[in-house]
Amino acid sequence: MATCLSGFVCLTIGQSADIIWQEGINDFKKQNYHGAIKIMSEYIEIKPDNSTAFHNRGLAKIKLGNFDDACNDMIEAKTLGFKKNKIFTRYYCESSYKLKLLKKYYYKNEELLSETGYRPEYTRADTLRGALRNERTCFDVYYYDLTVRIIPKGKQITGTNDIYFKVLENSQTIQIDLFDNYTIEKITCKSQELNFKREFNAVFIEFPEKLNPGEKHMITVEYHGKPLIAEDPPWNGGFVWKRDKRFNRWISVACEHLGASSWWPNKDHLSDEPDSMKINIEVPDGYKAISNGVLRKTEIINKSYKRFEWFVSYPINNYNVTFYMGKFVQFNDTLILDEDTLIMKYHVLPWNLEKAEKHFKQVPEVLKFYSDVFGKYPFIKDGFGLVESPYAGMEHQSAIAYGNAYSNKGNYAYRNGMYDYIIVHETAHEWWGNSLSAGDMADAWIHEAFATYAELLFIENIFGRVEYLYEISNKSLGIYNFWPMVQNRNVNEDSFASSDIYTKGAMMLHCLRSALNNDSLFFSIIKNFCVQNRYKIVETEDFIEFVNHSTNDNYNAFFKKYLYDTRLPLLEYSFQNDSDDVTFSYKWTEVEDGFKMPFCIETDKDKTIRLTGTTHEQNIKLENTSWFNFFNPWKGYEGVKKNSFTYFWTKCNSY
Repeated sequence: MATCLSGFVCLTIGQSADIIWQEGINDFKKQNYHGAIKIMSEYIEIKPDNSTAFHNRGLAKIKLGNFDDACNDMIEAKTLGFKKNKIFTRYYCESSYKLKLLKKYYYKNEELLSETGYRPEYTRADTLRGALRNERTCFDVYYYDLTVRIIPKGKQITGTNDIYFKVLENSQTIQIDLFDNYTIEKITCKSQELNFKREFNAVFIEFPEKLNPGEKHMITVEYHGKPLIAEDPPWNGGFVWKRDKRFNRWISVACEHLGASSWWPNKDHLSDEPDSMKINIEVPDGYKAISNGVLRKTEIINKSYKRFEWFVSYPINNYNVTFYMGKFVQFNDTLILDEDTLIMKYHVLPWNLEKAEKHFKQVPEVLKFYSDVFGKYPFIKDGFGLVESPYAGMEHQSAIAYGNAYSNKGNYAYRNGMYDYIIVHETAHEWWGNSLSAGDMADAWIHEAFATYAELLFIENIFGRVEYLYEISNKSLGIYNFWPMVQNRNVNEDSFASSDIYTKGAMMLHCLRSALNNDSLFFSIIKNFCVQNRYKIVETEDFIEFVNHSTNDNYNAFFKKYLYDTRLPLLEYSFQNDSDDVTFSYKWTEVEDGFKMPFCIETDKDKTIRLTGTTHEQNIKLENTSWFNFFNPWKGYEGVKKNSFTYFWTKCNSY
């Protein structure tokens, strides 16, 4: 039996076996993938029904990044009865399998059609939730004073919200939002009860007189009801009603994408954040309520309930407004950042106190790095917080949900095992998502791509470039490439379906860094963009324009490909052996004019060459060379030139 590497399947070699087969295996072993493809093609001409030969040829094409042709071979191998690598073939090559996963985890009971980009059919309810209609754009919320009572028996809440707003345009009607499973008892303004009507989760409030630009008003909404229960928090959001190991109640909420209006009335659109906010959480006596910002006071409401008054000093995303109810104990730490003293507040379950005190010692290192790279910590007056939560994690501003069992391990753990990915990722959101915020769910990649890439930068800073390349290469293997990263606006798009806004977004930023080939310039771009847009709402075009302006160049084609397309840049190439040399011709295709990006090749002489491709064909002679291949996530990164490990597919025109 021949020895095989990296999944390349061998057949038993007998006296009558074709020597061609062994030659193909030998070429694959030494990473001469073009040679292996050629040999397997010859073998398939002889034995066209051999499923293993198709699989092996497909695997060699994958190593070269030739996914279209590789999938053709893998599917043919499956058709002919090949039984290994089924998961790989399904995940990378069969859209029906990806669709099955999407329906299972994201779009249950939804009909997803190819002509609609495998998105649900958007309804009037989606438009009311996601669009900036006149009833929303006519006013700007500058302050919320929210009070919510948690009633564990019956899993109910009751509350009021004072909404302070400034009129921007003439209107007599405004829209706020509250899920229709709640009863609105009344809405008042200056002690006068206002008329309102409800359509799905939108609430249209009628004023007795027209509102004029510049005026400031306050309305009070009183409501009660049963919140939706989270199916899989934080990804499928809602309330989490749990008990800790001592059977004490342990309750929280996570509502990104679902919407803050799933538990409190507000103008539920990402484009409008209050300048500050008071959050009053009333919980049964004996429990603590933790929320965003700083605890101002606690007071006894009656013999059964206590109120915890929290205050947020900065703008805050509605979905970041949160609470945690439990038997928490608190410990603090401090960190000097430039001239500021940052208070770090940790709320944990009592039996985990010692464990938490040890585990959270990694936090200052993370905060210090991000402050250096992205600008000073943006919420210094509110402090930084981690709260032990009954689900994995969520970037709630100054009160981050932490539920990773005080472990550096897990499904998304780093290879080094020395840092907790929940801490490293969610902390990055204090800059990317909480301070600088996207104004529409279609732009959610700005939050997640930068937070994920921040993880990689932290790893690079601590462990060096090789570990950074390992992590980004490993993450990229899970990219779907099923939807564009920037999706439909004005419908509260579920941009989180698949993980592409995380991993593909991070890889895109890595490719941008590689294309710039100037780390000083790259780091200045991301820091300045973050600092200059602190406490502001941004969209995709803002970042593209910022990059173009900062580089005095045009990267529109680059961003259009990675953000708005499902296919990767295609490196179309050919090669010709000439005596001891190879002439290599290459160009980027399936991209717009102006696209440019580097890549790296490796020759049989262990020589690595960084090349920058454009949409115009270029040629290079590889002297004293028999064969070459490409560095990519499927072949590997070891030995790659700096700023040349990029994410693309290939197409070879030489066979």
